[in-house]
Amino acid sequence: MVQEHDPPVDPVYESSLRELKWIFVIWLTHFIWVVGYCYAFGYLASGTKLTTVIGMPSWVFWGVFVPWLSATLVSTWFALTQIEDHDLPDSTPAATTSPSKAQRGSGS
Repeated sequence: MVQEHDPPVDPVYESSLRELKWIFVIWLTHFIWVVGYCYAFGYLASGTKLTTVIGMPSWVFWGVFVPWLSATLVSTWFALTQIEDHDLPDSTPAATTSPSKAQRGSGS
């Protein structure tokens, strides 16, 4: 019986898949942080005093501003250090030009 082997996986695809997983984890972490913190602390019980941090309500500072800043820093680090640049092979060989283009290019 002949065994069929899977073709080798393109390194650009593998790298892109790895980067996709990182980006999804970064996004999911910050999404859970923002939604969870704002849900838990965004609605004050009646009679409680609103505290501020740098002029913002504390739940906005810790639930929106800090994760936004964190996501920016982590994404910048990821983009500068983890994303790889790959040369893509030329998908259209130069030898396969259509006859109509070759005729137009000649001195007529």
